Amino acid sequence: MTDKIIVTKKLVKIYEESEVKVNALRGVDLTVNEGEFMAIAGPSGSGKTTLLNIIGGLDVPTEGSVVVGGKDLSGLSKSELSDMRLNDLGFIFQSYNLIPVLSALENVEYVMLLQGVPREERQRRAVEILEDVGLGDYIDARPNQMSGGQQQRVAVARAIVSSPEVVLADEPTANLDSETGESLLIMMGEMNEKRGATFIFSTHDKMVMDHSRRLVKLKDGKIVEDIRK
Repeated sequence: MTDKIIVTKKLVKIYEESEVKVNALRGVDLTVNEGEFMAIAGPSGSGKTTLLNIIGGLDVPTEGSVVVGGKDLSGLSKSELSDMRLNDLGFIFQSYNLIPVLSALENVEYVMLLQGVPREERQRRAVEILEDVGLGDYIDARPNQMSGGQQQRVAVARAIVSSPEVVLADEPTANLDSETGESLLIMMGEMNEKRGATFIFSTHDKMVMDHSRRLVKLKDGKIVEDIRK
């Protein structure tokens, strides 16, 4: 793996609240290669979620640059950023963010619907990915009919069904018991190998760190360790 999918240079993020400045990131330089399965780890307040949000175009840096898939995010308009998030990135959140009134199949189809993928193709791909994540028997189930682990599997399926270049997962195991979390991580590792998507987790869960093949540790907004396994 030599192709760089993400490059950040001298990233600084300062939040100002009630005249109090919070330095969330302090000059972060990070290069991520295609196909990596990596975790950004650190205690609460270390800047890991801020870094993930900036890479995903959900937040903007105070200083520095972010290049994702060859695109400098600072040079993109709001609509171009929105298109990039829709077509190039997949997002997994700790709260699942499924649409309650939609079935598992419809939740997975939703991104492809926004992309304009024809109905038959959407359904075929959604059924295939749900079977891949072990939910072939739950395609008609709504979120409230599924366990937390099953809902998170739907969220993973939705994130990767469109073959994004990068999947960003913010504390994906936070609301799961250890056994469910581990099975989810094993499944995501298989998806990483099968589909070639780059996975980046933000986490303080040791299990996620153990399963990652690269571990970047943040403290007080700076990278203090970068371990390739």
